[in-house]
Amino acid sequence: MPRADIGGVMIGKFFKGVGFAVVAAVAFGFVPAALGAYGLYWERWATAFLGNPLDPPYRWYKPLETVEGDFAAPIPSLEPAASPIPGQVLEAAARYAETHASDALLVAWRGSVILERYWNEQGPDSLFPAHSMTKILPGILIGHAIADGYIDSPDVSASVFLPEWNDDEHRGITIRHLLTMSSGIEESYDFKPKSDRMQRVMGLDIIPPNLAVKVRHEPGTVFAHFNPNPALLGVIVERATGRRFGDYLSEKLWRPIGARDALLFMDREGGMAHTDCCSWSAIRDWIRIGELLRNGGVYRGRQIVPAAWVEEMTTPSAANVNYGMQLWLGTKWEEYRRYDPDTDTFANWHAEPFVADDVIFLDGLGKKRLYIIPSHELVILRTGPNNDEWDDSYLPNILVTAIQERKPR
Repeated sequence: MPRADIGGVMIGKFFKGVGFAVVAAVAFGFVPAALGAYGLYWERWATAFLGNPLDPPYRWYKPLETVEGDFAAPIPSLEPAASPIPGQVLEAAARYAETHASDALLVAWRGSVILERYWNEQGPDSLFPAHSMTKILPGILIGHAIADGYIDSPDVSASVFLPEWNDDEHRGITIRHLLTMSSGIEESYDFKPKSDRMQRVMGLDIIPPNLAVKVRHEPGTVFAHFNPNPALLGVIVERATGRRFGDYLSEKLWRPIGARDALLFMDREGGMAHTDCCSWSAIRDWIRIGELLRNGGVYRGRQIVPAAWVEEMTTPSAANVNYGMQLWLGTKWEEYRRYDPDTDTFANWHAEPFVADDVIFLDGLGKKRLYIIPSHELVILRTGPNNDEWDDSYLPNILVTAIQERKPR
Protein backbone atom coordinates (compact mmCIF):
# COMPACT_ATOMS: atom_id res chain seq x y z
CA MET A 1 0.00 0.00 0.00
CA PRO A 2 1.21 3.54 -0.69
CA ARG A 3 1.95 5.98 2.09
CA ALA A 4 -0.83 8.21 3.37
CA ASP A 5 -1.25 11.65 1.86
CA ILE A 6 1.51 13.84 3.29
CA GLY A 7 -0.74 16.87 2.90
CA GLY A 8 -3.08 15.68 5.63
CA VAL A 9 -0.21 15.29 8.08
CA MET A 10 1.23 18.70 7.37
CA ILE A 11 -2.16 20.44 7.34
CA GLY A 12 -2.84 19.08 10.82
CA LYS A 13 0.39 20.63 12.09
CA PHE A 14 -0.35 23.83 10.21
CA PHE A 15 -3.73 24.24 11.93
CA LYS A 16 -2.07 24.24 15.36
CA GLY A 17 -0.34 27.51 14.54
CA VAL A 18 -3.43 29.30 13.23
CA GLY A 19 -5.72 31.76 14.95
CA PHE A 20 -9.29 32.01 13.70
CA ALA A 21 -9.45 35.71 14.55
CA VAL A 22 -6.66 36.51 12.11
CA VAL A 23 -8.25 34.37 9.43
CA ALA A 24 -11.54 36.20 9.77
CA ALA A 25 -9.86 39.61 9.82
CA VAL A 26 -7.91 38.89 6.67
CA ALA A 27 -10.90 37.35 4.93
CA PHE A 28 -12.80 40.61 5.42
CA GLY A 29 -9.88 42.77 4.36
CA PHE A 30 -9.15 44.35 7.74
CA VAL A 31 -5.57 43.15 8.21
CA PRO A 32 -4.16 44.05 4.74
CA ALA A 33 -5.71 47.51 5.03
CA ALA A 34 -4.33 48.08 8.53
CA LEU A 35 -0.85 46.69 7.99
CA GLY A 36 -0.09 47.88 4.47
CA ALA A 37 2.60 45.85 2.71
CA TYR A 38 3.03 43.45 5.64
CA GLY A 39 -0.66 42.70 5.41
CA LEU A 40 0.23 40.65 2.33
CA TYR A 41 1.90 38.10 4.59
CA TRP A 42 -1.24 37.68 6.69
CA GLU A 43 -3.39 37.57 3.60
CA ARG A 44 -1.28 34.72 2.23
CA TRP A 45 -1.34 32.96 5.58
CA ALA A 46 -5.10 33.16 5.96
CA THR A 47 -5.90 32.31 2.34
CA ALA A 48 -3.78 29.18 2.66
CA PHE A 49 -5.52 28.27 5.92
CA LEU A 50 -8.96 28.60 4.38
CA GLY A 51 -8.06 25.95 1.80
CA ASN A 52 -5.15 23.52 1.43
CA PRO A 53 -2.01 25.31 2.71
CA LEU A 54 0.13 23.01 0.57
CA ASP A 55 -1.69 23.87 -2.64
CA PRO A 56 -3.34 27.29 -2.38
CA PRO A 57 -5.37 28.81 -5.23
CA TYR A 58 -3.92 30.97 -8.00
CA ARG A 59 -5.00 34.20 -6.30
CA TRP A 60 -2.67 33.36 -3.40
CA TYR A 61 0.40 33.70 -5.63
CA LYS A 62 0.97 37.43 -5.69
CA PRO A 63 2.91 39.26 -6.76
CA LEU A 64 3.90 37.34 -9.88
CA GLU A 65 6.73 38.31 -12.22
CA THR A 66 6.66 37.48 -15.93
CA VAL A 67 9.36 35.35 -17.54
CA GLU A 68 9.28 36.33 -21.17
CA GLY A 69 9.03 33.50 -23.66
CA ASP A 70 9.23 33.48 -27.43
CA PHE A 71 6.32 31.34 -28.55
CA ALA A 72 6.25 30.81 -32.31
CA ALA A 73 4.73 27.38 -32.88
CA PRO A 74 3.09 24.64 -30.82
CA ILE A 75 4.81 21.36 -30.13
CA PRO A 76 4.02 19.06 -33.06
CA SER A 77 1.56 16.22 -32.69
CA LEU A 78 1.75 12.78 -34.24
CA GLU A 79 -1.10 10.41 -34.90
CA PRO A 80 -0.92 7.57 -32.37
CA ALA A 81 -0.90 5.04 -35.21
CA ALA A 82 2.46 6.45 -36.33
CA SER A 83 4.04 5.86 -32.92
CA PRO A 84 5.48 2.58 -31.61
CA ILE A 85 2.92 2.40 -28.79
CA PRO A 86 -0.38 0.62 -29.59
CA GLY A 87 -3.53 2.66 -29.19
CA GLN A 88 -4.90 0.38 -26.49
CA VAL A 89 -1.82 0.99 -24.35
CA LEU A 90 -2.15 4.74 -24.73
CA GLU A 91 -5.80 4.43 -23.75
CA ALA A 92 -4.80 2.40 -20.69
CA ALA A 93 -2.39 5.18 -19.72
CA ALA A 94 -5.15 7.76 -20.13
CA ARG A 95 -7.57 5.70 -18.03
CA TYR A 96 -4.98 5.36 -15.28
CA ALA A 97 -4.42 9.10 -15.24
CA GLU A 98 -8.15 9.86 -15.26
CA THR A 99 -9.01 7.44 -12.47
CA HIS A 100 -6.17 8.84 -10.37
CA ALA A 101 -7.48 12.41 -10.29
CA SER A 102 -5.30 13.87 -13.04
CA ASP A 103 -5.87 17.22 -14.74
CA ALA A 104 -3.71 16.40 -17.77
CA LEU A 105 -1.67 13.61 -19.32
CA LEU A 106 0.67 14.18 -22.24
CA VAL A 107 2.96 11.63 -23.86
CA ALA A 108 5.57 12.71 -26.40
CA TRP A 109 7.69 10.40 -28.55
CA ARG A 110 10.64 11.80 -30.49
CA GLY A 111 9.46 15.29 -29.67
CA SER A 112 5.89 14.92 -30.96
CA VAL A 113 2.82 14.55 -28.78
CA ILE A 114 1.12 11.18 -29.31
CA LEU A 115 -1.36 11.36 -26.42
CA GLU A 116 -2.96 14.44 -24.92
CA ARG A 117 -5.87 14.34 -22.51
CA TYR A 118 -7.29 17.01 -20.23
CA TRP A 119 -9.84 16.92 -17.44
CA ASN A 120 -11.38 19.39 -15.01
CA GLU A 121 -11.57 22.24 -17.52
CA GLN A 122 -7.83 22.18 -18.25
CA GLY A 123 -6.28 22.61 -21.71
CA PRO A 124 -2.92 22.95 -23.52
CA ASP A 125 -2.51 26.60 -22.58
CA SER A 126 -3.93 26.39 -19.07
CA LEU A 127 -1.64 27.87 -16.44
CA PHE A 128 -0.04 24.99 -14.60
CA PRO A 129 1.43 25.33 -11.07
CA ALA A 130 4.61 23.29 -11.36
CA HIS A 131 5.38 23.39 -7.63
CA SER A 132 8.66 21.53 -6.98
CA MET A 133 9.20 20.74 -10.65
CA THR A 134 10.34 24.39 -10.60
CA LYS A 135 13.51 23.26 -8.82
CA ILE A 136 15.00 22.19 -12.14
CA LEU A 137 15.15 25.84 -13.24
CA PRO A 138 17.84 27.07 -10.79
CA GLY A 139 19.65 23.80 -11.43
CA ILE A 140 19.83 24.58 -15.14
CA LEU A 141 20.78 28.21 -14.58
CA ILE A 142 23.70 27.31 -12.32
CA GLY A 143 25.11 25.43 -15.32
CA HIS A 144 24.68 28.51 -17.50
CA ALA A 145 26.33 30.71 -14.88
CA ILE A 146 29.33 28.36 -14.88
CA ALA A 147 29.47 28.35 -18.69
CA ASP A 148 29.24 32.15 -18.72
CA GLY A 149 32.15 32.47 -16.30
CA TYR A 150 30.20 33.80 -13.32
CA ILE A 151 30.85 30.70 -11.20
CA ASP A 152 34.12 28.78 -11.31
CA SER A 153 32.74 25.35 -10.46
CA PRO A 154 29.88 23.64 -8.63
CA ASP A 155 32.47 22.63 -6.06
CA VAL A 156 33.17 26.14 -4.76
CA SER A 157 31.81 27.01 -1.35
CA ALA A 158 28.33 28.48 -1.46
CA SER A 159 29.67 31.15 0.90
CA VAL A 160 31.47 32.75 -2.06
CA PHE A 161 28.05 34.06 -3.11
CA LEU A 162 26.38 33.76 0.29
CA PRO A 163 28.81 35.66 2.55
CA GLU A 164 26.27 35.27 5.35
CA TRP A 165 27.44 31.65 5.39
CA ASN A 166 31.11 32.48 5.84
CA ASP A 167 31.17 30.79 9.24
CA ASP A 168 32.35 27.47 10.59
CA GLU A 169 28.86 25.95 10.45
CA HIS A 170 28.07 26.69 6.79
CA ARG A 171 31.39 27.28 5.00
CA GLY A 172 31.77 23.61 4.06
CA ILE A 173 28.58 23.61 1.99
CA THR A 174 29.33 23.77 -1.73
CA ILE A 175 27.05 24.68 -4.60
CA ARG A 176 27.11 21.00 -5.57
CA HIS A 177 25.77 20.09 -2.14
CA LEU A 178 22.83 22.45 -2.68
CA LEU A 179 22.25 21.02 -6.15
CA THR A 180 22.22 17.43 -4.91
CA MET A 181 20.17 18.13 -1.76
CA SER A 182 23.08 16.97 0.39
CA SER A 183 23.96 20.25 2.10
CA GLY A 184 23.23 18.75 5.52
CA ILE A 185 20.82 21.53 6.45
CA GLU A 186 17.94 20.91 8.81
CA GLU A 187 14.35 21.63 7.80
CA SER A 188 11.87 22.97 10.32
CA TYR A 189 8.29 21.77 10.69
CA ASP A 190 7.28 24.72 12.84
CA PHE A 191 4.12 26.11 11.22
CA LYS A 192 3.56 29.00 13.62
CA PRO A 193 3.15 32.32 11.77
CA LYS A 194 6.48 33.85 12.81
CA SER A 195 8.58 30.72 12.31
CA ASP A 196 11.43 30.67 9.80
CA ARG A 197 9.56 27.93 7.94
CA MET A 198 6.51 30.10 7.37
CA GLN A 199 8.64 33.14 6.57
CA ARG A 200 10.40 31.10 3.85
CA VAL A 201 7.04 30.14 2.37
CA MET A 202 5.00 33.31 2.80
CA GLY A 203 7.29 36.07 4.03
CA LEU A 204 8.07 39.36 2.31
CA ASP A 205 11.84 38.75 2.33
CA ILE A 206 12.60 35.07 1.88
CA ILE A 207 16.40 35.31 1.72
CA PRO A 208 17.16 35.75 5.47
CA PRO A 209 15.01 32.83 6.68
CA ASN A 210 16.51 30.57 4.01
CA LEU A 211 20.00 31.57 5.11
CA ALA A 212 19.06 30.95 8.75
CA VAL A 213 18.92 27.16 8.36
CA LYS A 214 21.07 25.10 10.72
CA VAL A 215 23.45 22.36 9.60
CA ARG A 216 22.65 18.95 11.03
CA HIS A 217 24.76 16.57 8.91
CA GLU A 218 28.21 16.71 7.38
CA PRO A 219 27.73 18.26 3.92
CA GLY A 220 27.72 15.67 1.14
CA THR A 221 26.83 12.71 3.33
CA VAL A 222 23.02 12.72 3.74
CA PHE A 223 20.30 13.35 1.15
CA ALA A 224 17.37 15.48 2.32
CA HIS A 225 14.95 17.03 -0.16
CA PHE A 226 14.54 20.40 1.58
CA ASN A 227 13.41 23.61 -0.10
CA PRO A 228 16.13 25.99 1.17
CA ASN A 229 18.59 24.21 -1.14
CA PRO A 230 17.01 25.34 -4.45
CA ALA A 231 15.82 28.60 -2.88
CA LEU A 232 19.43 29.53 -2.18
CA LEU A 233 20.53 28.34 -5.63
CA GLY A 234 18.26 31.07 -6.99
CA VAL A 235 19.96 33.62 -4.74
CA ILE A 236 23.35 32.42 -5.98
CA VAL A 237 22.24 32.81 -9.61
CA GLU A 238 21.21 36.40 -8.97
CA ARG A 239 24.30 37.35 -6.98
CA ALA A 240 26.73 35.64 -9.35
CA THR A 241 25.28 37.05 -12.56
CA GLY A 242 24.01 40.39 -11.31
CA ARG A 243 20.75 39.61 -13.12
CA ARG A 244 17.24 39.04 -11.88
CA PHE A 245 16.48 35.34 -11.85
CA GLY A 246 13.51 35.68 -14.22
CA ASP A 247 15.50 37.73 -16.74
CA TYR A 248 18.36 35.21 -16.81
CA LEU A 249 15.85 32.36 -17.08
CA SER A 250 14.16 34.07 -20.02
CA GLU A 251 17.44 34.63 -21.86
CA LYS A 252 19.01 31.24 -21.24
CA LEU A 253 16.05 28.86 -21.32
CA TRP A 254 12.51 30.12 -21.74
CA ARG A 255 12.95 32.11 -24.94
CA PRO A 256 15.33 29.60 -26.60
CA ILE A 257 12.84 26.71 -26.18
CA GLY A 258 10.03 28.79 -27.69
CA ALA A 259 7.83 28.68 -24.61
CA ARG A 260 4.94 30.98 -23.82
CA ASP A 261 5.41 33.57 -21.09
CA ALA A 262 5.66 32.05 -17.62
CA LEU A 263 5.20 33.46 -14.13
CA LEU A 264 7.35 33.32 -10.99
CA PHE A 265 5.97 33.81 -7.49
CA MET A 266 7.80 36.66 -5.76
CA ASP A 267 8.18 37.38 -2.06
CA ARG A 268 7.28 41.02 -2.79
CA GLU A 269 7.27 43.48 -5.69
CA GLY A 270 10.83 43.74 -7.00
CA GLY A 271 11.97 41.11 -4.52
CA MET A 272 13.20 37.52 -4.79
CA ALA A 273 11.58 34.74 -6.79
CA HIS A 274 10.65 31.49 -5.08
CA THR A 275 13.01 29.19 -6.98
CA ASP A 276 12.14 26.13 -4.90
CA CYS A 277 8.56 26.07 -6.13
CA CYS A 278 5.64 27.99 -7.49
CA SER A 279 6.26 28.77 -11.16
CA TRP A 280 3.21 28.95 -13.46
CA SER A 281 3.36 28.18 -17.16
CA ALA A 282 1.45 26.59 -20.03
CA ILE A 283 1.10 22.84 -19.51
CA ARG A 284 2.62 21.92 -22.87
CA ASP A 285 5.78 23.94 -22.23
CA TRP A 286 7.00 21.36 -19.74
CA ILE A 287 7.21 18.89 -22.61
CA ARG A 288 9.84 21.26 -24.04
CA ILE A 289 11.83 21.00 -20.81
CA GLY A 290 11.55 17.22 -20.94
CA GLU A 291 12.73 17.11 -24.54
CA LEU A 292 15.69 19.31 -23.71
CA LEU A 293 16.80 17.00 -20.90
CA ARG A 294 16.13 13.91 -23.04
CA ASN A 295 18.47 15.21 -25.72
CA GLY A 296 21.42 16.32 -23.63
CA GLY A 297 20.46 19.99 -23.59
CA VAL A 298 19.46 20.18 -27.26
CA TYR A 299 16.02 21.39 -28.32
CA ARG A 300 14.97 21.55 -31.97
CA GLY A 301 18.57 21.14 -33.08
CA ARG A 302 19.97 23.90 -30.87
CA GLN A 303 22.27 23.33 -27.90
CA ILE A 304 20.48 25.35 -25.21
CA VAL A 305 21.97 23.88 -22.03
CA PRO A 306 25.62 22.76 -22.12
CA ALA A 307 25.73 19.02 -22.76
CA ALA A 308 28.34 18.49 -20.04
CA TRP A 309 26.05 20.15 -17.53
CA VAL A 310 23.08 17.96 -18.41
CA GLU A 311 25.36 14.96 -17.97
CA GLU A 312 26.36 16.25 -14.52
CA MET A 313 22.74 16.87 -13.60
CA THR A 314 21.69 13.35 -14.55
CA THR A 315 24.59 11.58 -12.82
CA PRO A 316 23.72 9.82 -9.53
CA SER A 317 24.93 11.86 -6.58
CA ALA A 318 27.14 10.55 -3.81
CA ALA A 319 24.47 10.86 -1.11
CA ASN A 320 21.60 9.35 -3.15
CA VAL A 321 21.95 7.26 -6.31
CA ASN A 322 18.33 8.09 -7.16
CA TYR A 323 18.99 11.82 -7.28
CA GLY A 324 21.16 13.96 -9.50
CA MET A 325 21.05 17.76 -9.50
CA GLN A 326 17.52 18.99 -8.83
CA LEU A 327 16.03 15.93 -10.52
CA TRP A 328 15.23 12.34 -9.64
CA LEU A 329 16.71 9.20 -11.20
CA GLY A 330 15.39 5.66 -11.46
CA THR A 331 18.81 4.17 -10.78
CA LYS A 332 17.83 1.85 -7.95
CA TRP A 333 14.38 0.60 -6.98
CA GLU A 334 12.96 1.85 -3.69
CA GLU A 335 9.33 0.99 -3.02
CA TYR A 336 8.95 4.20 -1.05
CA ARG A 337 11.01 7.14 -2.29
CA ARG A 338 11.73 9.31 0.71
CA TYR A 339 12.38 13.04 0.92
CA ASP A 340 13.39 13.28 4.56
CA PRO A 341 15.84 10.69 5.93
CA ASP A 342 14.32 10.97 9.39
CA THR A 343 10.76 10.00 8.52
CA ASP A 344 8.80 7.70 6.22
CA THR A 345 5.89 10.13 6.15
CA PHE A 346 7.31 11.95 3.15
CA ALA A 347 7.44 9.21 0.55
CA ASN A 348 6.10 8.30 -2.88
CA TRP A 349 5.16 4.83 -4.01
CA HIS A 350 6.93 2.83 -6.71
CA ALA A 351 5.20 -0.56 -6.98
CA GLU A 352 8.00 -2.06 -9.07
CA PRO A 353 11.37 -1.13 -10.57
CA PHE A 354 11.42 0.97 -13.72
CA VAL A 355 11.71 -1.19 -16.83
CA ALA A 356 14.10 1.30 -18.42
CA ASP A 357 17.32 1.93 -16.53
CA ASP A 358 17.68 5.58 -17.56
CA VAL A 359 14.48 7.16 -16.22
CA ILE A 360 14.83 10.81 -15.21
CA PHE A 361 11.93 12.59 -13.58
CA LEU A 362 10.81 15.83 -12.01
CA ASP A 363 8.50 15.69 -9.02
CA GLY A 364 6.03 18.34 -7.89
CA LEU A 365 3.49 18.50 -5.10
CA GLY A 366 0.34 16.50 -5.73
CA LYS A 367 2.01 13.88 -7.93
CA LYS A 368 2.88 16.36 -10.66
CA ARG A 369 5.40 14.45 -12.72
CA LEU A 370 7.61 14.83 -15.76
CA TYR A 371 9.09 11.44 -16.68
CA ILE A 372 11.92 11.43 -19.24
CA ILE A 373 13.19 8.19 -20.78
CA PRO A 374 16.00 8.90 -23.28
CA SER A 375 16.51 5.26 -24.34
CA HIS A 376 12.91 5.06 -25.56
CA GLU A 377 12.61 8.69 -26.73
CA LEU A 378 9.71 9.33 -24.36
CA VAL A 379 8.55 12.28 -22.27
CA ILE A 380 5.46 11.87 -20.06
CA LEU A 381 3.76 14.72 -18.20
CA ARG A 382 1.08 14.25 -15.55
CA THR A 383 -0.55 17.21 -13.78
CA GLY A 384 -3.23 17.25 -11.14
CA PRO A 385 -3.90 17.15 -7.41
CA ASN A 386 -2.59 14.55 -5.03
CA ASN A 387 -3.77 10.94 -5.23
CA ASP A 388 -2.79 8.48 -2.53
CA GLU A 389 -2.76 5.52 -4.92
CA TRP A 390 -0.46 7.05 -7.54
CA ASP A 391 2.25 4.56 -8.57
CA ASP A 392 5.30 6.31 -10.01
CA SER A 393 6.34 3.20 -11.93
CA TYR A 394 3.06 2.57 -13.77
CA LEU A 395 3.03 4.99 -16.68
CA PRO A 396 6.73 4.75 -17.58
CA ASN A 397 6.61 0.96 -17.42
CA ILE A 398 3.52 0.28 -19.53
CA LEU A 399 4.73 2.67 -22.24
CA VAL A 400 8.31 1.42 -22.29
CA THR A 401 7.15 -2.20 -22.28
CA ALA A 402 4.88 -1.49 -25.25
CA ILE A 403 7.81 -0.11 -27.23
CA GLN A 404 10.01 -3.07 -26.31
CA GLU A 405 7.32 -5.56 -27.35
CA ARG A 406 6.57 -3.90 -30.65
CA LYS A 407 7.33 -6.22 -33.53
CA PRO A 408 9.48 -4.82 -36.36
CA ARG A 409 7.46 -3.74 -39.36
